[in-house]
Amino acid sequence: MAWGRTEMRMRLLVGGLWIGIGAAVLSADSPTAAKEMAPAPGSNEESSWSPDGKEMAFDSNRADGKNYNVYILNVAANGIRRLTTSAANDITPAWSPDGRLLAFTSDRTGHNEIYLMKADGSDVRQLTHDGSDDIHPGWTPDGAGVIYCSARNNPNQATAPEGERYEIYEVKVSGGEPRQITSLGGINTFPVYSPDGKEIAFRRVLGERNSEVWLMDRDGKNPRNLTNHPAFDGWPAWSPDGKRILFASNRGGADYNVYVMQRDGSSVQQLTDLKGRCTSPKWCPDGTRFTFDHAANGRCAVLLQAMR
Repeated sequence: MAWGRTEMRMRLLVGGLWIGIGAAVLSADSPTAAKEMAPAPGSNEESSWSPDGKEMAFDSNRADGKNYNVYILNVAANGIRRLTTSAANDITPAWSPDGRLLAFTSDRTGHNEIYLMKADGSDVRQLTHDGSDDIHPGWTPDGAGVIYCSARNNPNQATAPEGERYEIYEVKVSGGEPRQITSLGGINTFPVYSPDGKEIAFRRVLGERNSEVWLMDRDGKNPRNLTNHPAFDGWPAWSPDGKRILFASNRGGADYNVYVMQRDGSSVQQLTDLKGRCTSPKWCPDGTRFTFDHAANGRCAVLLQAMR
């Protein structure tokens, strides 16, 4: 894989690089067996479901094994179409609530910025112009804005991610000056609005080996730690009904797996038991299944699993 500086920074910020270890095997008749979506020789990552559940966006380097672009999987027909064809890395697609647009991150300007395009791949336009590292786009529940994290206030853009400052921002789809939501210092990433729009879950890095899932009001007030665990917890995703939150963690040992908890952080339950790195879980719109990234043996796959 050929990664530029910005792509390497992105992969470091999500918690580490892929490691070559044995892939897990689940029994085919297991009720929670995981199924690979859109399998390919390369890597697939960062799934995002269309609101109607008929399509899944993801990023992949399947074209050349190097640069990542955005693809769409038609789940029923098992058909795949490529949306972006740039020579840059176009990653982390996020579907708008009305299904008309996709937000994504691209380093086509030499650093990561947030872009928008129609769901057919047309009308690509740059949304943020921070001249910094803007990553992890998500949507406001009404579809009027995009939430993301940025290093725009980082005092030294050349520093390693461990010494950087990433705060959470929101910008209108029409563009303009973004609204800063957090001023916590350190690294605050993967912001996602609750379905009712009242709260935002996000990952906050507290140390070299510790990050937590935090929750705050939509204006950035009342931030609190939901997971309170010495491991690396992160990648939060709200259930469609807003009652539960998926997240990934290595609290069980060296491997990362997917967990679920109640909205208040209680009743934590482990959902996957795989070797490697299971991260970036996303609920399917019907709430009965979820997808996640599984990295092992030098590649990453998007897997689909039923809720327990």
